Amino acid sequence: MLANCPAWRCPDLGGGLGSCMDTNQAMPGLQMLMLVALVQVLCVVPAAALTDFPSKFLVGEVNGQVVVTCDTAQEQVSWKQNEHQEIMAEHHIAGRTLTLEGLDQPAAGNYSCWHGPRLLDSTYVVVSDPDYPLLQGAPGSAVTCRAESYGGELSCSWTALRPAAFRARLSRSPDGAPGAWLYVGGGSALQGPDQPQPFTVTLADGTFCPFAEEPRPLELVLEGISAESFVNITHRLFLRDIVRPGPPQDVTAQSKGGLLHLSWAPPASWSSPHSYFLLRYQLEYEHWDGTKGSLQLEGVTEMSIEGDVRWVQIRCQDPLVNSTWSPWTTWQNV
Repeated sequence: MLANCPAWRCPDLGGGLGSCMDTNQAMPGLQMLMLVALVQVLCVVPAAALTDFPSKFLVGEVNGQVVVTCDTAQEQVSWKQNEHQEIMAEHHIAGRTLTLEGLDQPAAGNYSCWHGPRLLDSTYVVVSDPDYPLLQGAPGSAVTCRAESYGGELSCSWTALRPAAFRARLSRSPDGAPGAWLYVGGGSALQGPDQPQPFTVTLADGTFCPFAEEPRPLELVLEGISAESFVNITHRLFLRDIVRPGPPQDVTAQSKGGLLHLSWAPPASWSSPHSYFLLRYQLEYEHWDGTKGSLQLEGVTEMSIEGDVRWVQIRCQDPLVNSTWSPWTTWQNV
């Protein structure tokens, strides 16, 4: 839709054509097509990429309408879209309300109302289009969360397919008060749908007790907004289902008298006391002759292996819930 396009002035294309408005000569078909395409390009002004999450926003469907209201006592206001005087959509104004109709992508953006030079209010309008998904993956699997301990802190990740801003918060459902919103970057660094961008946020429930049962799940709410789409995802999860320890630390190995003496420590992020939050460890090792071996141990942080061992690595998991194994430590040369 070419809304509110400026009047086109036909340039002098050379060859003595002069102005196309006052000549009887017909414009060649190819030149006319080029001019029409140029007019369309000039008249489609894309919405600026969001660099932060808007405080007010409305979501409209393609070809639908939205009514934007200016939060002010002024009876008459003027409107701008993305700081421009002209609004790129069919619209009408009645007092403090702006009605946008027949929405398409040029209509997306920030609408601000003014009294003279004074800014009164602003609202970001999303033109939701199913052809422009915001997140990579299906809604049920687009966000993944992990916890490295039972301290009430978890890290959630997702991938955006286009410039966007996000916010997330955590609460204990069903009757827990929601936590404060955490705002997660903006889309200014994202170049386009061919270059997806990963996002990660770390959230914490300050009321979580690691020594108690988990009778109710945590509730994660993630909202994302771009010019073409808005997503609102709610995940209910238990820490016991998403816990994954970090790798063991302080691994030492000493070979003596045909034995390899190994010692290590639980991950720095793991819950304490470690006598209560036991871990299961898996060791993989390789002898100098190329033969390999594997062991599983629980509740210990040292052991000895017979033979001339060349390489060793260790990982761990929570044995009580059969959690996902931690990443391996790097191969250590003995």
